[in-house]
Amino acid sequence: MTLNGRFIGEFSRLEREMTLKTTKLRDAIVFALAVSATTMAGTGLAMAQEQEQTETSTAVELDAITVTGSRIKSQTFTASSPITEISSEEFTTFGATTVEDLVNQYPQVDLSFDNFENNGAFGHATISMRGLGPERTLTLVNGRRLPFSRNEVVDPSIVPAAIIRRVDILSGGASAIYGADAVAGVVNFVLDDKFEGLSLNLGYSAYQHDNDNEYWQGLNEDAGFEAPSGNSGFDGISRNADIVLGGSFADNRGHAVGWLTWRENDALYHGQRDYSHCSVWYDAPQCGGSGTAHPGRFTVNRWDPTLNDGAGGVIPWPQGTNANYVYNGSGYENGSYVYNYAPINFYQRPDKRITAGFMGSYEINEYFEPYIEALFLERSSDIQIAESGAFGVPVNVDCTNPRIGTLCADAGVDTDMARITMWKRNVEGGPRISMWDDNTHRITAGLRGNFFDSSWTYDVSLVSGKTKSIEIGKNDFLISRIAAAALGCNDPVYGTFQGCQPYDIWTDDIDPEAAQAMAGTSFSSFKTGYRAFSAEANGYLGWGFPTADGEEIGLAVGMQRSDYSFFSEYDSDSAAGNFAGAGAASLPVDASNTVNEFFFEAALPIYVGDGAFNRFDASLGYRYSDDETSGIYDTYKLGLSSVFWDNKLLVRGGYNRAVRAPGLNDLYYTQRIALNDGGTDLCAGPNPSYTAAQCALTGVPVDAYGNVPGNPANQYFNLTGGNPNLAPEEADTYTIGFAIEPIENLNLSLDWYSIEIEGAIGGIGYNTIQILCMEQQLYCDRIHRDARAGEYDLWVGLASDPATGHINNLPDNIGVFERTGLDLAADYSFSMGPGQLRTSLVGNYVLKDFTQTLASEPSTGYDCKGLVNETRLCQTPKWRHVASVSYAWDRYTAGLRWRHIGGMDYKDVDGSPLLSDDRVIWLDDGVSSYNYLDLNGSLSFGQAVISLGVNNVLDKEPPFSGDSGLSANANALGGYDQVGRYIFGNISLKF
Repeated sequence: MTLNGRFIGEFSRLEREMTLKTTKLRDAIVFALAVSATTMAGTGLAMAQEQEQTETSTAVELDAITVTGSRIKSQTFTASSPITEISSEEFTTFGATTVEDLVNQYPQVDLSFDNFENNGAFGHATISMRGLGPERTLTLVNGRRLPFSRNEVVDPSIVPAAIIRRVDILSGGASAIYGADAVAGVVNFVLDDKFEGLSLNLGYSAYQHDNDNEYWQGLNEDAGFEAPSGNSGFDGISRNADIVLGGSFADNRGHAVGWLTWRENDALYHGQRDYSHCSVWYDAPQCGGSGTAHPGRFTVNRWDPTLNDGAGGVIPWPQGTNANYVYNGSGYENGSYVYNYAPINFYQRPDKRITAGFMGSYEINEYFEPYIEALFLERSSDIQIAESGAFGVPVNVDCTNPRIGTLCADAGVDTDMARITMWKRNVEGGPRISMWDDNTHRITAGLRGNFFDSSWTYDVSLVSGKTKSIEIGKNDFLISRIAAAALGCNDPVYGTFQGCQPYDIWTDDIDPEAAQAMAGTSFSSFKTGYRAFSAEANGYLGWGFPTADGEEIGLAVGMQRSDYSFFSEYDSDSAAGNFAGAGAASLPVDASNTVNEFFFEAALPIYVGDGAFNRFDASLGYRYSDDETSGIYDTYKLGLSSVFWDNKLLVRGGYNRAVRAPGLNDLYYTQRIALNDGGTDLCAGPNPSYTAAQCALTGVPVDAYGNVPGNPANQYFNLTGGNPNLAPEEADTYTIGFAIEPIENLNLSLDWYSIEIEGAIGGIGYNTIQILCMEQQLYCDRIHRDARAGEYDLWVGLASDPATGHINNLPDNIGVFERTGLDLAADYSFSMGPGQLRTSLVGNYVLKDFTQTLASEPSTGYDCKGLVNETRLCQTPKWRHVASVSYAWDRYTAGLRWRHIGGMDYKDVDGSPLLSDDRVIWLDDGVSSYNYLDLNGSLSFGQAVISLGVNNVLDKEPPFSGDSGLSANANALGGYDQVGRYIFGNISLKF
């Protein structure tokens, strides 16, 4: 048995084949395994076997039973945890060339597809269950932990789809078995370490969309933009090639398998779809964009250098004054521009990844079997967003300065100096690009075998993994250079820099070389490390309950030491927050942690018999963890399962105490002002939904009410960072369910789950702080508005300026999460005509999706079930399912898949309608149910198999939410098919 990370590496151990000593309960065990891990494998080429071959395969499986969800190696013990299984064939059947493309479509897993996120993306795939984030879902490969990514979460990109045997999705907490972070569940990728032969695979896929949405094309035309029309042709093209080679040696005492995979996909841009060609306002049916536009604009205020004890200050204009000016060719007049930043943004990011690896073992004798496993990933992925610019850069200028011409006079400035805030998009310099290169490896070496001639076995292993990421950023302005170049490279206050050329923002006469000189190149480096030494013994006690028909109690005991590290460094300009488009300073972290653990688990067969009541099992588990940073914590579990009705009904239930340990960045990242990742200014704009008296509590004077500027890009500042006093989150998780085979080949299962997390790590919430202040006069001291220009905003200043408007949203152990729902699975196959028909369904119904951001304030609690809501960032359909039907005959297979995402109401969390002027108008009618139809087929001849398919056959567009905080990319909600039909083809050769 192998122990890894903060958990026991159980899946890999339980994957080892176990031969039955007795056949008495064989049927019961086969049934329990089949219905506990409902699978959709029948949709693939495995269906193309003759009936006789299928029966033979089943007979073999009776003597090679695998059990998941426990450390105990048992031949009869029934599992109490519900598991959904994804077969290897499905990756080919549905055109998934990366593991996340398929796994994240399953209803237990969140609809998250990082390749279709851009600004603010992780930059790599993640897996999250129950809406609780990837940090609360444990992702494993062969039961072992992977090193963290630069985001301190697991990146499953290292998993090669070509060598997957299956994927297990385990519901509920499992920290007593697998360690910290297994709160929402566990996703384990089981690789085929017994692969024999040579496999070659070539694949090609692309997207296609009919740009025929007259409404969106009309919005673009009204704004003077030319949106694409007609057939898009193939775009966002992806190509992949895989090779796998494996075989046995030394008279089958040893086995080795190796692989090499390559995948590369092209970029796809917002501008290639009519519905994403322009960024639309969330509250108005028209193309919008950014107030940092081309040509530039200037916010002009009077400046008195004698105010504030000589520090200077703004003399506010009378209420209602428009202080924004643009150049009209001869002077300056009131006005502003909006820039359509959408077309050059990536909709699908370009991505190139190469994976390689090998697995091998050699049985010297039954007491000594050394083994090794190695996984490698090399990936490059780019992020491209709109051009940089002067995003509200203030300068204090003498009104006689010839660079600014007549701006002071035209703006009515009656002081000697003016404070001018510059807004100008760098269209002369091209888009901002972040180029990421990631290298990850994980190497495991161990020794396992029997303890002499007893039933006991041992497993000792060492795991070592590292991730190194390099980011190079281009075309972003350096803030310190903007003011210097704008004031002619010789200003006595703002100075100059090497290569400085005058940047004539004032009359929109800009030399591209001057713009190029103002840009810098950023550099970031991240390194994460993970090492674990573990030792375990596993076996039977030699006695059991007298009612267990001779079955013995099983026990596993062991220890583990795990070491984690995180290191980051940045160039000096990034560390100083000097890049105009960065949103904050990037500050280094150098931290490490060690966890020492001891554990045991017991499997107790309590009753074994025949007839209506066939067996009753219990399992107990306990883990003691001594965490260097988080202290000592205990996790434990109790599981119960029974088999009835001549082995046709399995009833199961379980309880787990689980924890999520804070990450090193959660603890140690330096606190600083940065752009938030959700939330808005509830008092901004001409018609806030809160009253003047309520907004005054947040720092908006009554005479400024209705004049607080909102950010056109919907981005606002908060104070965020680490908290060294964080403790582990604690969760109680429960599952109760049953699985039944009422007739032959019909398997049904239904499981209820409940996850209750206390002490959840997080901030109170950007919007929640404002709501508590305005409705209950609580936490108003966390809201810091910038009054220096008389605008009382939360976004205009620089992140490096501590006086910039922001909200304090620092994390603490203050939250509560509750997730409750039902998982349904069904699978039925039968012979029909010359072939075999198989149907399957996996679904999830949400009973509760509750969040309370502040445990001490019940008013901060809300349930997102069935709602889409920007204020609370809700996006939770009540029901999701994936259903499929396939028919296989002779050399052919044809299939249909139906993916359903339930509708959501656009309401407040108290059930009242959202009617304010600042609502998301695109969601007025809620989000209707989405039904995607996918077609696939395959043909085999000789050693080759050709597979073809189309996903989203009807070319459905995603639901729109404008530029609201709900939009993951472009104008649409995330998780839905974003860019139209997905057409794929694949040819495989196996020898």
